[in-house]
Amino acid sequence: MFRGDNVNALGDMKREGLSIQAISELTGYDRKTVRKYLLQPEGPPVYGPRRRPPSLLDPFTPYLEERLAAGVWNAQVLLRELRGRGYPGGYTILKDWLQPQRVAAAVVAVRRFETAPGEQAQVDWEHLGDLEWEGVLHKLWGFAFTLGYSRMMMAAAALDQKLGTLLRMHEEAFRQLGGVPAEILYDRMRTVWQGADERGEIVWNPVLLDFARYWGFRPRLCRPYRAQTKGKVESGVKYVRRNFLCGLLGREPGGLEDLNTQLRQWVWEVANQRVHGTTHEVVMARWDADQFALQPLAGRPPYPYVDEELRKVARDAFVHWQGSRYWVPWIYAGKEVWVRQQEGRVEVHYGERRIAEHPPAPRKHMVMLQQDHHAGIPLSARQERKTLVHIRATAPAVEIRPLAAYESLALAGVR
Repeated sequence: MFRGDNVNALGDMKREGLSIQAISELTGYDRKTVRKYLLQPEGPPVYGPRRRPPSLLDPFTPYLEERLAAGVWNAQVLLRELRGRGYPGGYTILKDWLQPQRVAAAVVAVRRFETAPGEQAQVDWEHLGDLEWEGVLHKLWGFAFTLGYSRMMMAAAALDQKLGTLLRMHEEAFRQLGGVPAEILYDRMRTVWQGADERGEIVWNPVLLDFARYWGFRPRLCRPYRAQTKGKVESGVKYVRRNFLCGLLGREPGGLEDLNTQLRQWVWEVANQRVHGTTHEVVMARWDADQFALQPLAGRPPYPYVDEELRKVARDAFVHWQGSRYWVPWIYAGKEVWVRQQEGRVEVHYGERRIAEHPPAPRKHMVMLQQDHHAGIPLSARQERKTLVHIRATAPAVEIRPLAAYESLALAGVR
């Protein structure tokens, strides 16, 4: 089949003065073929894209697109769901279909989108450096809360990333910025979510969900393969590090409280007064629209938070808490759970589900049991059996001979 380069080569030979017969002999093409392509006015042939053959996956692509939009990208999970809907194909077809979707998602993710006033805020929580206090070096963490419409910011520094600290930072941001947005977007930080269930759905920290209900906002996670789902494609903490921390050189703060005083002053006098590079408007000027659209605080007291910690359930289905071990249902072995102690009991939660409850251990190094937690636990599929020998002890066997045999032996000895 002729390609564009072949046709151009024929034209070059013709312009050099070669006859059709000579070109035919040099190229091996028939003279009629050479004449046809030399005389055609439309130039080199143009071939359109080939039609893709139908796929077994085609009837299910609308459902797949819905699941991707919901954040479910795990091919094995999607395959199980499709099989339940009658999908007759295999895993490879699905995996090949997902690959370009992931590539396209990564490209589309950098496109900026704008949110309406009061609609969204985003939270950043990153390492800022170190703080030496009483001869001990502590990690210093930066928190930034940024309104999506105006880019109005609240920022603070802390010595840990615990959930209680995170919630207090939220409430301070609500107070400083004048209200609560409709939704808050998070990176995949472990204090916010615990992973995904068997369907690929988000398993939220139950306290974070309760906190969101209390203040009236929807939590959202950046979707996998779309690290820039935050839309503004910016990080409040990176801005703090590149602008505020650089300005601290030569006038280092005397401690965490001094650092936060300077940081708050910089936020309100510099960060919130600047002309934003994307909106090309002064941040403070756009804040007016954001403020009026935020949900009012309505004099609500702080959320009644009970301290808890994220723990991993051991293979024997025990979770450690304050020096003792507590049984949980065996199906949660290897999973991360939240443990908290309140009102005279120790509770273990997986997502929104309370999976165990115990009285507190009266002293350390105790094992708190609850027999039904291990009911129905399957035995290992591969039980290695020892090779044993079975021997039955018996009396020695004695050969019985006639007396004549002994007489013959005696006569032989005499001879």
